[in-house]
Amino acid sequence: MKVKVYFKTVGCRVNQVETESLREKFASLGHQAAESPEEADLVVLNTCSVTAKADRDCLAFLRRTAAANPGASIAVTGCLATLEPGKILAAVPGAALFSNKDKESIPAALCGTPAAADFFSVTKFQGKARAFIKVQDGCDLKCAYCLVNIARNELRSKPSAAAVAEIRALAAGGFAEIVLCGTRLGIYKCPVTGTGLAGLLERVFALPGDFRVRFSSIESQELTPELLRVLKAAGPRFCDYFHLPLQAGADPVLKAMGRLYGTARYRDKVEELRSIFPGVGVYADIIAGYPSETEEDFAAALSYVRELGLSGLHVFSFSARPGTRAAALKALPPGTVAARSASLRALDAQLRAAFAASMLGRETLALVLRNKDGRALALASNFVNLEIAGPQKAGTLLRCRITAARQGVCLAEKL
Repeated sequence: MKVKVYFKTVGCRVNQVETESLREKFASLGHQAAESPEEADLVVLNTCSVTAKADRDCLAFLRRTAAANPGASIAVTGCLATLEPGKILAAVPGAALFSNKDKESIPAALCGTPAAADFFSVTKFQGKARAFIKVQDGCDLKCAYCLVNIARNELRSKPSAAAVAEIRALAAGGFAEIVLCGTRLGIYKCPVTGTGLAGLLERVFALPGDFRVRFSSIESQELTPELLRVLKAAGPRFCDYFHLPLQAGADPVLKAMGRLYGTARYRDKVEELRSIFPGVGVYADIIAGYPSETEEDFAAALSYVRELGLSGLHVFSFSARPGTRAAALKALPPGTVAARSASLRALDAQLRAAFAASMLGRETLALVLRNKDGRALALASNFVNLEIAGPQKAGTLLRCRITAARQGVCLAEKL
């Protein structure tokens, strides 16, 4: 029997790719996509558990869905389903649970028809101007605050031949930007040939077509000289953008977190990137209110990030995760955590505004994401957001000149 399926994703880019792949697999079996959970026969939720808020959002969605559509079957997968199945069953007793390791078997398990296990390959990306491809999964770092090495602890990589073929097909299908994703992208290793990320990218950059490649996120210590050489040689085929998780801007906190670098080493990597890629965008994750973070540590972090001149921050408030070492530490007062988060978000706005202003007069190749209010909203290679006068075709690359900047967004004219 054919059913209508609604998909919901909470969390990271890897989760988003996995959901898109599941969507395609259900469609290949003849099932239809539902526009809302209320009209679905089956609801598939791909969960996140990186913060307590992510847990709450997932559980609230499940309760709302069960109340609004009591006749629907509900399948739950992802990190929350892997780590806290009891919480899900308490919210929705009849839910079918699939761990991260079992995620790709969902279509076969629920429909009784085998579907290809292809490391969550995709042929398109519904409703997006950019395509995302998953090439790596799993993390074995032992960061004190993080659940990922528990929820996704099996290190796996997509065979390089399959990854190259997938990217070739996406580019041929009209995607002008393809984003490589992984739980820890920098440790990619082809299971067939042993090829690392640099070797994979050499093959990708040699493909025909008018497309560019962007990284989702990569650890600073995994940007090896060989990888940087390959990226530099690619020219405009590679986006001059790096999202380098920082997590804290003071050495005592980084040490307590179990991170594999200090502020000096991180600074050296940022400066190296700027010397190789002029105008590069360097963004970072940072956690506000880690339990051992003193007022002096936080003041040092603000000074460090401001002086480093990052392009922008992705700010998280510390959230104790059960099963991690940091969960045993005494939490800072909620008001302190909130105040530090607010200070970091204010700094983020300043950094983005300064980086956008630094683009004035420059030319850049921008990807049109969508149109709004008679303007095209686009993304520069270095991740600056652009507004271009007049509607433009979504998904196309345009050569533009930056004419003005306001609140972290650049105004540009098409050349």
